[in-house]
Amino acid sequence: MTQFTRIIIDPNHRHTRWALQSLERMHAIVARTMDPHGILDARGLWRLDLGRAGKPCRLYIVSDNVPDFTVLNEEFGIGTEAVATCSYEPFLGNLDVGQEWGFRLKANPTRSIASGSSAKRGRRVGLVKVEDQLEWLYRKARESGFHMPINRLEMPEVMVRNSETVDFVRKNGTVAFASATYDGVLAVDDPELLRKALTCGIGRAKGYGFGLLTLVPLPKGR
Repeated sequence: MTQFTRIIIDPNHRHTRWALQSLERMHAIVARTMDPHGILDARGLWRLDLGRAGKPCRLYIVSDNVPDFTVLNEEFGIGTEAVATCSYEPFLGNLDVGQEWGFRLKANPTRSIASGSSAKRGRRVGLVKVEDQLEWLYRKARESGFHMPINRLEMPEVMVRNSETVDFVRKNGTVAFASATYDGVLAVDDPELLRKALTCGIGRAKGYGFGLLTLVPLPKGR
């Protein structure tokens, strides 16, 4: 059964500061919360929303099991009151055509460049221009069962809130990801495709905190 978990983290905690300095460290910590004994080959989605000016961060995890609290306590020094978890199934089951939701997605937008040879695979590169990142999202939205409604300015209701390149050291080499955080409004076209996107993620680099789409109710009277 799919679980949705929100964890509130104090970025000023000594060990948390150390973890936040490297995407590779966060990747390892989150993987251990989902599989503390390393025997299940557990996979899931996660996203870290940083707080402003030292305010608490929010770590969201979608996984097949409840994240291990002992690991969370060891790594982030948090108490049980900082963790809220529930079955995702009731929410997913209530999605329907035509519903509108506020959404956030932190993704690794990429495109493939052909090698020019049938014997050689093409290479994948990150998209760093905002207009390219938006075009990537429009395509992924169609594949994921939703679209962004057009507003009064005749523009889709979405913005790239944060566009950057994230790099970190892994196995004595440097890895870099194009990163874009999208905030906006979506309308449901195909609930089944959207459920898949919510539980399996959108795009690449899911193990490193990309691909988790979250939905929130829109303000009443909108």
